[in-house]
Amino acid sequence: MLPLADWTNQLGPPVPESARSKRLAHVGGIASVVVLMAYLWWRISFTLPVGGSNLLVAWLLVSFEAIPLAGLVLKTIALWNINSGAPEPVDSEHRIVLMIPTYNEPVEVIAPTIAAACDLDPPHATWVLDDGDRPWVAELCAQLGARYVCRPVHDYAKAGNMNHALAILVSEDAGDVIAVLDCDHVPLPTFLTAPIGWFNDERVAIVQGPQAFFNTGAFDDDGYSGEQGLFFNVLMPARQAAGVGPFWCGSTALVRVSALRDVGGVATETITEDMHTTIKLQRLGWRTVYHHQTLAVGLAPATPDQYLLQRRRWGMGAMQILVTERLWAAKRWMSWRNYYEYLSGTLWWLEGVATLAVFAVPIAVLLSGAQTSTASPAAFAVVFSAMFAIRLWGAKRLMRGHIRWSTAFALRVFRVPVGMACIWWLFTKKSLQFEVTPKGGSGERLRGRAPPVLWLLFTTSTLVLCYAIAGVLNFVPWSTDAGSTMASAIWLAMVGGVLIAGTMRIRHAQFATSRRNAHRVAVHTSVTVDGIAGELLDVSVGGVGVRLPTGFVPASGIVELELPGAAPIKLEIARISIDRANFNGSHEFASLRVAECDWAAYGALALWMFHTPPRAVPGLPAGVPVVGCRLTAPS
Repeated sequence: MLPLADWTNQLGPPVPESARSKRLAHVGGIASVVVLMAYLWWRISFTLPVGGSNLLVAWLLVSFEAIPLAGLVLKTIALWNINSGAPEPVDSEHRIVLMIPTYNEPVEVIAPTIAAACDLDPPHATWVLDDGDRPWVAELCAQLGARYVCRPVHDYAKAGNMNHALAILVSEDAGDVIAVLDCDHVPLPTFLTAPIGWFNDERVAIVQGPQAFFNTGAFDDDGYSGEQGLFFNVLMPARQAAGVGPFWCGSTALVRVSALRDVGGVATETITEDMHTTIKLQRLGWRTVYHHQTLAVGLAPATPDQYLLQRRRWGMGAMQILVTERLWAAKRWMSWRNYYEYLSGTLWWLEGVATLAVFAVPIAVLLSGAQTSTASPAAFAVVFSAMFAIRLWGAKRLMRGHIRWSTAFALRVFRVPVGMACIWWLFTKKSLQFEVTPKGGSGERLRGRAPPVLWLLFTTSTLVLCYAIAGVLNFVPWSTDAGSTMASAIWLAMVGGVLIAGTMRIRHAQFATSRRNAHRVAVHTSVTVDGIAGELLDVSVGGVGVRLPTGFVPASGIVELELPGAAPIKLEIARISIDRANFNGSHEFASLRVAECDWAAYGALALWMFHTPPRAVPGLPAGVPVVGCRLTAPS
């Protein structure tokens, strides 16, 4: 059996959570709350100094340590139940228009989405909304069977692009449901058929599906479901289970046209048009639902710069919504749970400021010279470590295992520059422009650079820690005892560890920019090239790597590739080289690529990768596409 991505486990209809998973989640949530309460009780009852300024500073530190408690309680309540079902299957009578907004992405990114969209059931129209006015995109659409749509005025970015298409749809009475895909999200065969039944409820405005990602090794990839796996596999199902209205996430969604017209189209007041549009819809009484089934797979940010750009846009857009909708004030049309979800969902982007507090408070306490703990350093370290370990274990159970702490802590460092950008906007209210997350290759291969603020934090915490250690050892003047030093230093040490982990991840060669526009998947199956039997080694939208007998394929020219279950595809020979896995010289490696402007070849390769024919690859389960394999071809 091939190693498969986690999202392949959810290709079928949504199913209830297992009793064991639910039981572990409940135990984990309760354990994380109880152990923190026990730790705080120990701190207050047995470690606080008596009277004076020392007691005041000690209470400051304990209050700081107690901050997560309310969040843990609310999170445990919110994630108590994540069961979400599926609609009754129906023969759709809806007229669906599938819209794919695009701007400047290369053919290797948008061709798979267009080809797969045109291949879907039930019958529908596919519109490509090109805000880049590119003639080759029009040619690609004509070849693959999609309608090309552009507009004379390019305002309001994606929201404006969709509103222009919505106006055309309404004027032509072309459909009553819009399916939306970002141009790098490729629909799987069930994208339209599985969730359409939700629209039997006339109050449903939006059906949102999960966003899964096929580019193994992306910057936020944790080897499981990625950083966004927690959001789409736990937080969104919990919203659905509680009936509080999951919000539109921009892509992998279906939207009722009449609902969109009811709120005047896609929101243009903020750069997070999807979430803002959801609030407008819910204010008018429309329902939103979440369909927990993998319906499409996309490209996650591959580099630190792409990741930071995307998260910063999301964060500052959330600040715009927070201010525009005054989310800090309760609304009559919101339940307490909806109020909590929206407020916490926007304020979460300020967590980087909390990270600065984790950095600043212990430093201030250390440098104050106050006696903040009467426990011995060893006792404090043991109790704190036990509490923290149980909290991590419990939180992971509560989150149904959709978190890898090593990756989560490393990525946490980005919340500092994002949080600072959000605070900057809250003070300046400066007009924001929608910045598209770059997709595709780069001109050269460059490693990521850590934001300067991270180096500043690391240097400061290291100097303070070193000075504190030297002080405890009586090498330099120091007025705080060893136990009090440990109470604050342990937090600084954790911050330093997170900064190191984050910086190492940013600088890792795996996340350097790539010259390739298309993600390659390592997959092995039998193929033929000009009738010569060979073995497929890797495949991408732009070409393949094949092992062939030596001397049977010319050094250049056009050849015909036959993939299992697919019609022949004409490709050009890019390179013939020695097969390093075969030392006797009997085989060679052939790199074949799609010829320039051969739109049909791009579409054929894309369909084989994302709508893979049955039994095309040994060890690949039925219904699982080739891109579900976690083996990435070497660069």
